[in-house]
Amino acid sequence: MHTRDPNDNPFFPGPADIRNCVLSSAILAPSPHNTQPWKIKLERTERILISIDRDRLIPGCDPIGRQTFISTGAFLENLDITAGSLGYRADLDLFPEGWPDPRTVPDTPIARIDLVRDGRCIPDPLSTQIPIRHTNRRVFSTREVSLHSTGQITESYEYSLVPFGFSNDRDFIRTTAGFAADAMDIELADKTRRNETLQYFRFTDEEVLKSADGIGLAQSGYGRISRFLIGKFFLSRKKATTSPSLFSGMATKKTRAQVEGSGGIGWLSTKSDHRVDQVRAGRAFQRIHLKATSLGIALQPITQPLADYAEMSDLRSALYEYLGIPDTHTVQMLFRLGYAPTVPPSPRRNLQMFLKL
Repeated sequence: MHTRDPNDNPFFPGPADIRNCVLSSAILAPSPHNTQPWKIKLERTERILISIDRDRLIPGCDPIGRQTFISTGAFLENLDITAGSLGYRADLDLFPEGWPDPRTVPDTPIARIDLVRDGRCIPDPLSTQIPIRHTNRRVFSTREVSLHSTGQITESYEYSLVPFGFSNDRDFIRTTAGFAADAMDIELADKTRRNETLQYFRFTDEEVLKSADGIGLAQSGYGRISRFLIGKFFLSRKKATTSPSLFSGMATKKTRAQVEGSGGIGWLSTKSDHRVDQVRAGRAFQRIHLKATSLGIALQPITQPLADYAEMSDLRSALYEYLGIPDTHTVQMLFRLGYAPTVPPSPRRNLQMFLKL
């Protein structure tokens, strides 16, 4: 048992603990609404247990937790990449207490990781991209993302397990924008789902400073003056709450503009939709986003058309047909790629906040 200096961060036994480094990278993973829905427990001197914080689920927008499991896969990929780059092998055991139910989120660990010093580890070049990878919600330039670039992206992960589809055809992008806008309209038409979105949306810089999660206007590319005017006058929290059609209308219009301005549309699919498929898709997606970042390509997930609640089923089926995906498979991720100036990082919780006592 390590003793703790009260002046040190009480989360870890000491600053030299390798788990401090790998988990600091892991928690930079993307998550739905930037909820950061993970809990961490430390055992012995090298073991990490990762579970899902059920208090941070968004059951309206993500009723079976599929997006949350995908985000946990991204978390694990960051951890694995960082461990290897520091000379440690991450021995990862998924679902160490048994396979979870496919439609409920368990309180048991999603993963057990033992960090083992291994001189054979080779640093992954994507490790340098972890702190600078951010979801970019700007309207991108219409510059096309080339097939050469997407070929490089495909080479960055195990393509055979989670196939990557892509199109930079302008008609395809416009049609996908229509799906995305219609899906946003459906999502925000429901009070529960709308309130979940409002709960994690930060209307002003002051709200961002008081929060360690959620999404602010800065991540959509708005400058300081624009953020002030929007948050105080045009779309304040009060207006969005009392006039939901105003918030929904602006969100739908913004979504269409975002997707129409893409340089390409990508998607990831799996043959089944078990929890392991979702985690695997999250790991693949994280590597894709990290590789895109290294190539100067911005990326933003388009989650609404893939949502698992009943009201989205018709639109989701139509999207599958448009993408040429059999209804026996599952599209785990849909996202837009393109070129745009960088955006500030989303708010992040301190590592200590993830500790499961």
